[in-house]
Amino acid sequence: MDKVRKIAERLWYSKERIVFVIMLGVLCWHVYRVVYPTPLEGLAEHRAPERVQETAGAAELASLPLRQSADWAGIYTPNPFWYFSGLTAGESGPKKEAVDAGIKLIRIKKVKDKYRAQLQTEGSTQWYDEGEPFESFDLLKIDADAGTCQIKSERLGKVITLSLPGK
Repeated sequence: MDKVRKIAERLWYSKERIVFVIMLGVLCWHVYRVVYPTPLEGLAEHRAPERVQETAGAAELASLPLRQSADWAGIYTPNPFWYFSGLTAGESGPKKEAVDAGIKLIRIKKVKDKYRAQLQTEGSTQWYDEGEPFESFDLLKIDADAGTCQIKSERLGKVITLSLPGK
Protein backbone atom coordinates (compact mmCIF):
# COMPACT_ATOMS: atom_id res chain seq x y z
CA MET A 1 0.00 0.00 0.00
CA ASP A 2 2.92 2.28 0.72
CA LYS A 3 4.22 1.83 -2.84
CA VAL A 4 0.85 2.77 -4.33
CA ARG A 5 0.75 5.93 -2.20
CA LYS A 6 4.29 6.91 -3.34
CA ILE A 7 3.38 6.36 -7.00
CA ALA A 8 0.21 8.43 -6.59
CA GLU A 9 2.20 11.20 -4.88
CA ARG A 10 4.78 11.29 -7.67
CA LEU A 11 2.05 11.42 -10.29
CA TRP A 12 0.27 14.21 -8.41
CA TYR A 13 3.42 16.34 -8.02
CA SER A 14 4.42 15.92 -11.65
CA LYS A 15 0.97 16.36 -13.21
CA GLU A 16 2.01 19.56 -15.07
CA ARG A 17 4.90 17.74 -16.70
CA ILE A 18 2.67 14.85 -17.71
CA VAL A 19 0.11 17.22 -19.29
CA PHE A 20 2.93 19.06 -21.07
CA VAL A 21 4.32 15.82 -22.52
CA ILE A 22 0.85 14.74 -23.69
CA MET A 23 0.22 18.12 -25.34
CA LEU A 24 3.64 18.04 -26.98
CA GLY A 25 2.88 14.57 -28.33
CA VAL A 26 -0.46 15.74 -29.78
CA LEU A 27 1.24 18.73 -31.38
CA CYS A 28 3.93 16.53 -32.94
CA TRP A 29 1.26 14.16 -34.27
CA HIS A 30 -0.63 17.02 -35.95
CA VAL A 31 2.57 18.43 -37.44
CA TYR A 32 3.42 14.98 -38.78
CA ARG A 33 -0.04 14.69 -40.37
CA VAL A 34 0.36 18.08 -42.06
CA VAL A 35 3.86 17.38 -43.35
CA TYR A 36 3.15 13.79 -44.45
CA PRO A 37 -0.54 13.61 -45.46
CA THR A 38 -2.04 10.17 -45.97
CA PRO A 39 -2.92 9.33 -49.57
CA LEU A 40 -6.63 8.91 -50.10
CA GLU A 41 -6.93 5.93 -52.45
CA GLY A 42 -10.65 5.93 -53.21
CA LEU A 43 -10.88 9.69 -53.53
CA ALA A 44 -8.16 10.06 -56.20
CA GLU A 45 -10.53 8.87 -58.97
CA HIS A 46 -13.18 11.42 -58.01
CA ARG A 47 -10.74 14.34 -57.78
CA ALA A 48 -9.45 14.12 -61.35
CA PRO A 49 -12.58 15.54 -63.08
CA GLU A 50 -12.69 18.44 -60.59
CA ARG A 51 -9.12 19.36 -61.42
CA VAL A 52 -9.97 19.37 -65.11
CA GLN A 53 -12.90 21.67 -64.40
CA GLU A 54 -10.69 23.91 -62.27
CA THR A 55 -8.16 24.33 -65.07
CA ALA A 56 -10.95 25.03 -67.53
CA GLY A 57 -12.33 27.66 -65.14
CA ALA A 58 -8.90 29.27 -64.74
CA ALA A 59 -9.09 30.72 -68.26
CA GLU A 60 -12.49 32.21 -67.47
CA LEU A 61 -11.17 33.67 -64.22
CA ALA A 62 -8.21 35.24 -66.00
CA SER A 63 -10.56 37.06 -68.38
CA LEU A 64 -12.56 38.65 -65.55
CA PRO A 65 -11.69 42.24 -64.56
CA LEU A 66 -9.73 42.73 -61.35
CA ARG A 67 -11.59 43.79 -58.23
CA GLN A 68 -11.04 47.30 -56.99
CA SER A 69 -9.35 47.59 -53.63
CA ALA A 70 -11.31 48.74 -50.62
CA ASP A 71 -11.35 52.26 -49.26
CA TRP A 72 -8.32 52.60 -46.97
CA ALA A 73 -9.70 55.62 -45.10
CA GLY A 74 -11.07 53.33 -42.38
CA ILE A 75 -7.54 52.46 -41.33
CA TYR A 76 -6.38 55.96 -40.44
CA THR A 77 -9.64 57.66 -39.49
CA PRO A 78 -10.73 57.57 -35.86
CA ASN A 79 -13.23 54.97 -34.76
CA PRO A 80 -16.53 56.48 -33.50
CA PHE A 81 -16.52 54.12 -30.53
CA TRP A 82 -13.18 55.58 -29.38
CA TYR A 83 -14.62 59.09 -29.61
CA PHE A 84 -17.75 58.36 -27.60
CA SER A 85 -15.83 56.38 -25.00
CA GLY A 86 -14.08 59.61 -23.92
CA LEU A 87 -17.29 61.35 -22.91
CA THR A 88 -18.09 61.57 -19.23
CA ALA A 89 -21.49 60.69 -17.82
CA GLY A 90 -22.73 64.30 -17.72
CA GLU A 91 -21.60 65.21 -21.22
CA SER A 92 -23.60 64.71 -24.36
CA GLY A 93 -22.52 65.59 -27.84
CA PRO A 94 -19.13 66.41 -29.30
CA LYS A 95 -16.27 67.88 -27.28
CA LYS A 96 -14.94 71.24 -28.37
CA GLU A 97 -11.35 70.02 -28.62
CA ALA A 98 -12.43 67.07 -30.78
CA VAL A 99 -14.22 69.37 -33.21
CA ASP A 100 -11.36 71.89 -33.27
CA ALA A 101 -9.10 70.70 -36.05
CA GLY A 102 -6.49 73.39 -35.56
CA ILE A 103 -7.40 75.34 -38.70
CA LYS A 104 -8.96 78.77 -39.22
CA LEU A 105 -10.28 80.64 -42.28
CA ILE A 106 -8.73 84.11 -42.50
CA ARG A 107 -10.10 85.48 -45.80
CA ILE A 108 -11.33 84.59 -49.29
CA LYS A 109 -10.34 86.43 -52.50
CA LYS A 110 -10.97 86.05 -56.22
CA VAL A 111 -7.94 85.58 -58.46
CA LYS A 112 -8.76 85.58 -62.19
CA ASP A 113 -11.70 83.14 -62.51
CA LYS A 114 -11.28 81.18 -59.30
CA TYR A 115 -11.43 81.75 -55.58
CA ARG A 116 -8.60 81.25 -53.12
CA ALA A 117 -8.80 80.90 -49.36
CA GLN A 118 -6.22 81.99 -46.82
CA LEU A 119 -6.11 79.35 -44.09
CA GLN A 120 -4.20 79.40 -40.86
CA THR A 121 -3.03 76.08 -39.46
CA GLU A 122 -0.85 75.35 -36.48
CA GLY A 123 2.18 75.43 -38.76
CA SER A 124 1.59 78.35 -41.13
CA THR A 125 -0.78 80.75 -42.89
CA GLN A 126 -1.04 80.31 -46.67
CA TRP A 127 -3.35 80.72 -49.67
CA TYR A 128 -4.92 77.59 -51.13
CA ASP A 129 -6.96 76.81 -54.25
CA GLU A 130 -10.16 74.81 -54.28
CA GLY A 131 -9.39 71.07 -54.34
CA GLU A 132 -5.82 71.48 -53.10
CA PRO A 133 -4.48 69.10 -50.43
CA PHE A 134 -2.22 70.46 -47.68
CA GLU A 135 -0.83 69.08 -44.42
CA SER A 136 -3.55 66.66 -43.24
CA PHE A 137 -6.42 68.54 -44.90
CA ASP A 138 -8.10 68.84 -48.31
CA LEU A 139 -9.80 72.09 -49.33
CA LEU A 140 -12.98 70.77 -50.94
CA LYS A 141 -15.09 73.83 -51.74
CA ILE A 142 -14.96 77.62 -51.39
CA ASP A 143 -18.26 79.51 -51.18
CA ALA A 144 -17.38 83.21 -51.44
CA ASP A 145 -21.01 84.41 -51.24
CA ALA A 146 -21.59 82.73 -47.87
CA GLY A 147 -17.99 83.26 -46.75
CA THR A 148 -17.40 79.57 -45.98
CA CYS A 149 -15.01 76.77 -46.91
CA GLN A 150 -15.46 73.04 -46.67
CA ILE A 151 -12.33 71.20 -45.55
CA LYS A 152 -11.84 67.48 -45.10
CA SER A 153 -9.66 66.59 -42.12
CA GLU A 154 -7.89 63.25 -42.44
CA ARG A 155 -7.03 63.26 -38.74
CA LEU A 156 -10.66 63.68 -37.64
CA GLY A 157 -12.08 61.81 -40.62
CA LYS A 158 -14.84 64.30 -41.40
CA VAL A 159 -15.69 67.41 -43.40
CA ILE A 160 -15.47 70.69 -41.50
CA THR A 161 -17.16 73.93 -42.60
CA LEU A 162 -15.17 77.05 -41.73
CA SER A 163 -16.63 80.52 -41.93
CA LEU A 164 -15.04 83.94 -42.05
CA PRO A 165 -14.71 85.80 -38.74
CA GLY A 166 -17.77 87.95 -38.12
CA LYS A 167 -20.14 85.87 -40.30
